[in-house]
Amino acid sequence: MTAVGDVSPQRPIIVGTVSVPRDIRRPSGGGGRVKLINVEARVQRLEDQFDALEAALGEQIQLSESIQAADPQLVLVLEARDENIDLTGVADKLGIEIISQAESRVDPDDEFELVSKKARSPLVTSCLHAICVNQASLDDLLSLWRAWRRGENLPRGRTPLRDFFAHLKDVRLWGPQDRLKLIDWEAHFAGRDPEALVPIDIELWFRASADRRTAVQTEVTALLHRDGGSVTSSAIIEDIGYHGLKARLPNRLVERLARRDFGAVQTVQSANVMYLRATGQVALPTGDDNDYDVTVDASPPIDRPVLCLFDGVPASNHPVLAGRVTILDPDDLQSDYTVEERRHGTAMVSAAIWGDRGSGEPAATRPVLVRPILRPCDETIDRIEELPVEALAPDLMRRAFRDLFEEQVDGTPAAAPDVTIINLSVGDPATPFDTVLSSWARMIDWLSYHYGVLVIVSAGNYTSLDLAPNDSSQLASLTGDERRQATLAALARQQNLRRLIAPAESINGLTIGATHEDAAPDAELGYRVDPNDGLRSVSPISATGSGYRRSLKPDLAAPGGRACFASGGTTTNIIKFRPAGALGPGIRVAAPTAGRETHTIGTSVSAALVSRQAARLHDIVDTVTEGRPITRRQRAAAIKALLVHGVGGFDDLSTSVFPLERAIGNGILIRDFSAGCATNEAVLLFLGQIGPATEQELTIPLPDGLSVREAKRIDATLAWLSPVNWRHRQYRRAALSFVKPEGPVPDFGAASGISADASKAGAATVQHLRWDIEKAWASGQGSAITIRVKCYEQAGGLFGELIDYAAVASIWVSPTIGVDVYSQVFDQIRSLVRIRPTS
Repeated sequence: MTAVGDVSPQRPIIVGTVSVPRDIRRPSGGGGRVKLINVEARVQRLEDQFDALEAALGEQIQLSESIQAADPQLVLVLEARDENIDLTGVADKLGIEIISQAESRVDPDDEFELVSKKARSPLVTSCLHAICVNQASLDDLLSLWRAWRRGENLPRGRTPLRDFFAHLKDVRLWGPQDRLKLIDWEAHFAGRDPEALVPIDIELWFRASADRRTAVQTEVTALLHRDGGSVTSSAIIEDIGYHGLKARLPNRLVERLARRDFGAVQTVQSANVMYLRATGQVALPTGDDNDYDVTVDASPPIDRPVLCLFDGVPASNHPVLAGRVTILDPDDLQSDYTVEERRHGTAMVSAAIWGDRGSGEPAATRPVLVRPILRPCDETIDRIEELPVEALAPDLMRRAFRDLFEEQVDGTPAAAPDVTIINLSVGDPATPFDTVLSSWARMIDWLSYHYGVLVIVSAGNYTSLDLAPNDSSQLASLTGDERRQATLAALARQQNLRRLIAPAESINGLTIGATHEDAAPDAELGYRVDPNDGLRSVSPISATGSGYRRSLKPDLAAPGGRACFASGGTTTNIIKFRPAGALGPGIRVAAPTAGRETHTIGTSVSAALVSRQAARLHDIVDTVTEGRPITRRQRAAAIKALLVHGVGGFDDLSTSVFPLERAIGNGILIRDFSAGCATNEAVLLFLGQIGPATEQELTIPLPDGLSVREAKRIDATLAWLSPVNWRHRQYRRAALSFVKPEGPVPDFGAASGISADASKAGAATVQHLRWDIEKAWASGQGSAITIRVKCYEQAGGLFGELIDYAAVASIWVSPTIGVDVYSQVFDQIRSLVRIRPTS
């Protein structure tokens, strides 16, 4: 969203009025969207798969008997297309435990086709049900399947399975190939003693019974001992359905797992194991240090921090950081660092305080808090900064939030109750998002809602790009837009292998992708090649969406520095991106060594830049709402909405084969509303609270002088934090959305850019749309545009809970019309507030 040059803080955001809620009827679900075809072939394929399950259970019985485990069980994954059947009741009757459900959207195939040839979207719902069965319950399920196949009536209480079987696409065992999640083992642990014990995370299927959870942990611990390993810690978090173990295994066994030799490790064969992973942290290292003019000519920060970074320990005595950073380190991670190793935290804090140092921006007016969660890892080459080897990510997040917001057991007050924004520029490269939400993302969602905090998460980095069928020499030989388009085409071919990295799929978090830009001066690249040849573009490093249930992710993008690859040498299909050089390009940040700076690239620094702007918006929200009640969740939602409302796009990439929304979501952050508004626009902030099956109206008063054919624009953004239900495949319990604006224009037409359907698809907690209009408006003061915000409950319901939300709506007109939009709208809003009844 672009304004003209007279933006001024003397014209701040205007707080609008929200109507009282009114009841609405929930829309009917309608019939199914698919027609079943090739039924006999599908049923026969499924019959063969059911037969295979009986043999698999026999193998699990042998494994369980070897450790004297009782009642051996299997985890099955049932995938159904276009079905809305609640299996809970039937599963209970069969003695089957549903332990996880997930939902996505997929293309029709040769077994399902769309009922309507004019459907707005070709995608259909795909539901995954993970169920736990023993011998008796598997026998019952097979008996019912075969009765259905023979066309017999199913017994009373089992009839919902009739429709479920009809829509069944796949049934399979959750096996070692599903459980194993490893990073590049050779690059990460090269040169280590094969017998050395290396840390791994084991996530167990969360069982409803506490006794069953105890039994499962005992069984997996026994298997680990037989594999030569041991459990070092565990965590159970019922709020998100998480049961995790931290363990160690001999390096030689994990290397065999990395080669897919599943028979080498009995633990990975256990039906109780959901995931076994060796994790890391993919952050492209900063470049070499360089001497820069680091003279600091800025006022010292005031007041308390509202932004906290969960990151590495920063060099807090660096001249550009001194007096601006507070460190909260209850785990004493500082003691594990040398000064030279404080690279990631220093870079992120520098960006959060100063932005890109190459752009000469002023420092943040508030200090920044750092709660360290990384430490140099002895098990890795070059002691890479990672989560502590003994830590489980969900449990670490829970403890870190409690440190900030809860009184400690010894009576110590909460450390940082004013914090509203948390920056998480860290991710787990072993867990790219693929239908099932990671436990880390589920924890972030629960914590952000529980404490009313906006969590800003980096989308994740990929340090290489496969150009096949092209190669590095061919790409380097191209120039200008031809090279940029070739890079985008490679990203399009590889997008399924460059998915969001956990916890970036969090639905309440604001996920940030990276653009290929920075403020560094153009310099001789030498042996390095810019894959976009100096042009503004999507970053070739950035992970890409979609999110859960095909929601729009990332939410937005911000500068992540220009990434380069090495030229010369062997021609290859795969290019590897180099760390930023000492002189750039890249985002210029402080280096650990006092008096020196460096450059960095990637989504980590993109997220830090967005967090910096979020902290400024925090103070604007508090200023414009002074004297009005505002909850923590409304404040967090308001910051979220204002960030997304300030996005724009790439005007020169509209012909790209790469779907840009997969990399930049709603757009690129280009507008800072803390700077105020221009005269030819008005930006209104609405704060509301809404219950299920109700709607509220947001009103935008209109100025005089719009009855001319000239460019006008309406933008609207809605944001909220949703409670979640990890047991339900819909997951998000509060589904909010807004409809097309209504007012004096007969028809606003379709939204520009992202469609209304795409903007609210899946499990989104932010919706952003824009309408460009050329028509004359027969309106003047006293007329208005209204936007209706609707709320529906899902994923088991809200149980009467009200949802806090924030919305931002703006009207912009071409400056050639000569209308002082801001003053006219402001005066009308002030009049509305003055005459508003008190009860």
